Amino acid sequence: MLPLQSNKALVLLVAVFISRAFCTAAGVGLPDASPLDTRGHATQATYGVSSVTRGDDGLGYAAQLDLSNDPLPQYGPSFQQLTWQVSPETPSRLRVQISPTGVKRWQVPDSIVPRPGAAAGLTASSLLYDVSLPEPGAPFNLQVTRRATGQTIFDTTGHQFIFKDQFIQLATNVPADADLYGLGEATLRTGLLLPRNGSIITLWARDVAAAVTDWNLYSAHPFYLQVNKDGTSHGVLLLNSNGMDVLLNQTSLTYRAIGGLVELYLFLGPTPEAVIRQYHELIGKTAMQPYWALGAHQARWGYQNLSVFEDVVSNYSAAGLPLENIFADIEYQGDNFRTMTFSEDRYPAAKMKAFAAKLHARGQHWVPIINPAVGAQPGFRAFDEGNRDDVWIKDTSGRPYVGQVWPGAAVYPDYLAAPNISSWLQRQLTTFYRQAPFDGMWLDMNEASNFCGGQVCEVDYSNATSVYYLKQKTPKDFDLTDFFKPRVTCWLSCKQPAVVSSLSSPPYKIHNGGFGFGRQAPLQSGVIHPTAVHADGSTEYDAHNLYGTTMAMRFHAAFTAITGKRPFILSRSSFPGAGRFAARWTGDNVARWDELFHSIAGVLNNNMWGIALAGADICGFYDMAPEHHVWSAEHALPEAEYEELCNRWTMAGAFYPFSRNHLAANHLTRAHEPYRWQSVAAAHRKAYGLRYQLLTYIYSSLFVAHSRGGTLARPLLFTDSSDAAARNATAQWLLGEALLVSPVITPNTTRITPHFTAGSWYNAWDLTRMDVTTGGPVALDVPLGEVAVHFRGGAVIPMQPYANVTRDVRYAPVTLIVTLPAQPSSGSQAAATAQGPLPPHVLDEPCAAALARHAGQLVSCGLLYSDGDSLQVSEDNTVQVWYTAATAPAGRSGSVRSTVKANAGPGSGKLRIESLIIAGVPTQAADAAPTASIAGQDVEARASYDAATGVVKIEGINLEAGQAFELNWSI
Repeated sequence: MLPLQSNKALVLLVAVFISRAFCTAAGVGLPDASPLDTRGHATQATYGVSSVTRGDDGLGYAAQLDLSNDPLPQYGPSFQQLTWQVSPETPSRLRVQISPTGVKRWQVPDSIVPRPGAAAGLTASSLLYDVSLPEPGAPFNLQVTRRATGQTIFDTTGHQFIFKDQFIQLATNVPADADLYGLGEATLRTGLLLPRNGSIITLWARDVAAAVTDWNLYSAHPFYLQVNKDGTSHGVLLLNSNGMDVLLNQTSLTYRAIGGLVELYLFLGPTPEAVIRQYHELIGKTAMQPYWALGAHQARWGYQNLSVFEDVVSNYSAAGLPLENIFADIEYQGDNFRTMTFSEDRYPAAKMKAFAAKLHARGQHWVPIINPAVGAQPGFRAFDEGNRDDVWIKDTSGRPYVGQVWPGAAVYPDYLAAPNISSWLQRQLTTFYRQAPFDGMWLDMNEASNFCGGQVCEVDYSNATSVYYLKQKTPKDFDLTDFFKPRVTCWLSCKQPAVVSSLSSPPYKIHNGGFGFGRQAPLQSGVIHPTAVHADGSTEYDAHNLYGTTMAMRFHAAFTAITGKRPFILSRSSFPGAGRFAARWTGDNVARWDELFHSIAGVLNNNMWGIALAGADICGFYDMAPEHHVWSAEHALPEAEYEELCNRWTMAGAFYPFSRNHLAANHLTRAHEPYRWQSVAAAHRKAYGLRYQLLTYIYSSLFVAHSRGGTLARPLLFTDSSDAAARNATAQWLLGEALLVSPVITPNTTRITPHFTAGSWYNAWDLTRMDVTTGGPVALDVPLGEVAVHFRGGAVIPMQPYANVTRDVRYAPVTLIVTLPAQPSSGSQAAATAQGPLPPHVLDEPCAAALARHAGQLVSCGLLYSDGDSLQVSEDNTVQVWYTAATAPAGRSGSVRSTVKANAGPGSGKLRIESLIIAGVPTQAADAAPTASIAGQDVEARASYDAATGVVKIEGINLEAGQAFELNWSI
């Protein structure tokens, strides 16, 4: 029982619990509430093979399965016959589907995950895997192995396969010495590494604060990456959008889904990044974001009027801090939080339009928040036109499904299937955009959140109290203190089904987290009721986990049509495929040191899930102790420690792909914009000073992920998955191929021992070199106001002069930094095996070719990419230049060559290479004089050598970036 000090505290407590709240952590390794063995071990096979048919191409097969044993009758009868299809699609991707014979089942639509099918010209000899061929009369057993080594990829041996209408169980053996990553979304105490102690990861999207550990959160991603003892890796996706538990034991992984079918995809890797690229080939590669989205962002729930909003921007400028974009939260909206409208009291449309024009003139941006639910208020245009166009999700009576969120009684657009949804949305956004042109959209609460949980809900007009609160206007001064308790309390009259529905109460209960329920909350807790129906006849029971992704997809298309610009869409909820449309933030976290640690896993998981532009709320959304839920000085961090945390978090967050300081309303947190403290402002200037110099490097890395799949932010283990100690180095991350960030994540700490994989590493602040012969921890002194950032050897990194807005960095002169690797290329590294450290960009053809071509030399490689935020990215509107540097083993001479893949768009002719730095040159005489030439013309007068740092600098190159060149140097 929580101590309540006043009625005001009670108001805030209820508001936080129901809306943007968090609760104390649930325990890892929660006991299974069902009678099933958590290992999924069988005593008797459930299905036997009755017939097998090989494919005409000889690559796959189809088998019929007959029920031989029907266990667990409490979960309903099993299907009598199943069709089992095994379909190789590429040399590294295998598809397995199992469904009831002759029965149409819910399946994730192609609009979310397009099914590419088999690649043209695929042959049996090209496959990297073998699949056991079943024999008639044998029990069901799926065994997939890596052809080259016989290593197990997926193996159901010893596990019970069960397929009922609302219960599917499929398990695979996992070696005890393998490591698993990726399932979610959940905040885990273990950070990135998935626990293997009987823990249960539940996939059912919920509006539960990210500060809650081990509960299911906003998104559902049934994909995992497995890294084996020898470093080889593979991935597994169960493409199923129904509610699901995944049980993790020391020697097995078990899926338990409550609907749909088995659609399994296996990805052979063999390196972690190769696995992720193969996965993204299926679900879709990450969106190419506008360049400005890589800048510094600011948001707060509770900038109560436009004057305060303007002051925040001015305060950033007065402190000399970069600010690229400011988000407007729900306080900008008209009365009763009418979506896509402006409040004439707080954010008058005309003044907002003028303010937006000022921002745009300075190269800055603004983005409004948009929640999915539309206030059910006759006379409100979006509601009236939605009724006319029939765009709402329906309840079981066939009427628009009514829930309650910020607008009070509200209806939910059917972004999945309503035929008129696109035209309705585009009209609403067009009107909104004309009032004050915005630069993107922030989609919140799109799980979709609901403060009521009934099957059929409506306003009870006989209840004067409920009618009053549902119609209560938003306070003109946006005073939150006494407003939100009545706003987030369910005042609707809700009916539950007379007979318990199998959709709202399926026989198997997934471990759904919910306040007051622990991990046994009903499916309808806090979301649209699972019996609600979409226009295509699908139920929310099946499609619930897709809501956020379908919303992002529709807004992405609408923004493109209205503005003609590349969309920036920020979404809270996601499913595989969401990254094609949206960026993400990790949700409502807390100003605590452990939350800074957890944020790293959130960013890295999103990247593995195909959402490259991901970040966490810097300094924490809330500022309160987890056991109290209401801010008070007694239970929050002391002021000095709060400042210290924000200092450290600001410097870490400066290197999130999506970098935003974000905080709650003032009754839930203290202010923590970076200009609030001199020390944090200084930390902000320093860290973002480096980020902004590296914007084009980050953007180029994003382009690689967009065009080829893979991650922008990735775990350190991706550089060398055979380094066992790197598997749990989850307090660090790589940004792109070559930038390692090792933040301080504990209080009163100035000395850390982050892990470094074998190779050469360079301090990003002064380019001093550090050679690591065997992967392990390295002690570093990191005073407050500093952050450890290192470049990886073997890279070519573009840098540009700092400016306060990204517009002024974008086409500024470029310095190329060549970081020499520790070892010469073996020539065979281009194969990208999982044995030992991998060179940067080894999966990218220009670099793989250079590694093979320059065997025995020190090879470095990197990309310079530039565009103009065009809607479609092609060689006709971009600059794409790969740089390869080959240096003699002694480090005294070398060459840098550019390979121009494209030279068009705004950067063509404008973007120029100004200078070149070669870092890590072995110690020479202090008076050594380097020489350099391009096309036979000497530039030695502008070449210098710093004996203290081992840096050769060649200035005054002044070449167009799109101009091919070869520069030779010696010392």
